Amino acid sequence: MARLIKRILYCAAVLVIITLIKEGYFLWLDYYNTQHPDVVQCVAMGYVEELPLEGILLWDEQVVYAPRGGVLTYPSPLPRRVAKGDMVAAIDGSAVRIGASGYFFPALDGEEGDWVYPRIWPGTNQFPALKKAELLENGAYMAKGDAIGKLAYQPQELRCIAYLDKTPALFSDIKHGFIDIRMRERDKIWRATVRAYSDMALKIKVYLTLPFFPPSFMRSRAFSCSVLTGNRQGVSIPGTAVVVRDAKMGVLLLDGRVTKFTEIDGFQADGDSFFVVKGLSPGSVVVRYANKVKEGAVILW
Repeated sequence: MARLIKRILYCAAVLVIITLIKEGYFLWLDYYNTQHPDVVQCVAMGYVEELPLEGILLWDEQVVYAPRGGVLTYPSPLPRRVAKGDMVAAIDGSAVRIGASGYFFPALDGEEGDWVYPRIWPGTNQFPALKKAELLENGAYMAKGDAIGKLAYQPQELRCIAYLDKTPALFSDIKHGFIDIRMRERDKIWRATVRAYSDMALKIKVYLTLPFFPPSFMRSRAFSCSVLTGNRQGVSIPGTAVVVRDAKMGVLLLDGRVTKFTEIDGFQADGDSFFVVKGLSPGSVVVRYANKVKEGAVILW
C-alpha cells in the first residue's frame, strides 16, 4: 500500500514538473515573441479604383437607300470611312454615291432613326434591347427605295449612356465633368466628358462624350470599358499589421527600439494587403503581427 502511494506521489510530482516546465516555456516564448517581433517595411504604392462600364453608344446616322432596283454589290462588308461623292455600293453595276463624308456600313439593325437620346435617357436601370446589325447580302436583289446601309456623318462626337457603381471618388470626378476610361489593361487612358448625369443612390447614370470614334464601333451599339478613378498615393502594409484600439485604427510603429501605437487612415486593398493613405511614410517599419505585441521596448536582433 505504501509503495502504491509513493508511486502515485511520484507520478503526480513528475506531472507537476512537466506542467511547470511547459507553462514556463510558453511564458518564455510569449515574452521572446513580444521582445523580438517580426517587422515589415512600408512600401510606396499607388492605388486606383477600376470599375466596369457597360453602356450603349449613340451617333447621328442616315439610312442610305437604293436609287433604283437591281442587284446590290458593295466593296467591303466592314464599316469604313468614305468621302463625299465616294461610291459605297452598286446596283446592277451602277455606282451609288453619297452626298456627305462619314462611315458607311452595309448592315442594319432596325433601330436606325429611333436610337436617339430622348428615347434612351429617360427611365432607370434598363436600356432598350440591343439588336444585332445584320449584314446585307452581297448580290441580293434590291427594289428601288430599299435600305442598302447606313452612314454616320463625320466629323461627329461619339456618345455613350451607362450606369456606373457609385463610389465617392467616381462621383467626385463626374461632378468635375469627366471620367477616365481604358479599353483594355495597359492600354492608353482616355478622358471622356460628362454631358449629363443622374444620381441614383447606389448607381450613377451618365451621358458621356467619348474621345474617339473608330469606324469599327458601328458594328454594335453596345460599349464596354473600364473606368479608372481615385488615384491615390500611399504605402502598402500587411493587413495583420493593423489593429484597432479605443475605436482607432493604427499600427505599432517602430521608433528606434520602441514600438508605439500610431493612428492611420486607409482601407483593405487586394489580397491581404492594406493601403495606408495617412499616418505612415515609405520606409517606415511596423510590427507585422500587431495583435501579438504590446507597446514598449523590443529587441530586433
